Amino acid sequence: MKKIILGLFLILGAMSFAVPKNLDADKVKKAGYEISRDEDSAVIFGKSTQNAGITVALFIGDTSAKDVNDSIKATAPKSQKFLSSRETKKAYISKYKDNEYNGFTYSFVAKNSKSKGTIISVLYMTDKALKDAELDKVIDQTLNEIESFLK
Repeated sequence: MKKIILGLFLILGAMSFAVPKNLDADKVKKAGYEISRDEDSAVIFGKSTQNAGITVALFIGDTSAKDVNDSIKATAPKSQKFLSSRETKKAYISKYKDNEYNGFTYSFVAKNSKSKGTIISVLYMTDKALKDAELDKVIDQTLNEIESFLK
């Protein structure tokens, strides 16, 4: 699982956008996330729980949620087999199966953000295959938590 998280950090790290200045880093750290990249091009942070590894990337600038979603699909590692994608009112969602570790990665990119011009992208890695209803609940909880970090 750690190799998956590292690989996905590298994928998101390759994307180049401007850093949102409206992030409350103290709230991020208090929620158990560790900021791994905080520079002019991106803010990336993540955490590991018993059930999942979560990597979050925040981007601002001249891009759209659809563009970020397409970029993640295009740059996914070969060990991540694309299974499906769908769209909800809240997010673009893609599902991948890890060929090495037999886990699943769910990529979701919020369509709208509380902070104008900020794109929220999340990689949620778990050993479980989540049903749509269960995944929708995870997406709502995760996006609400991330939104709470934005000023």
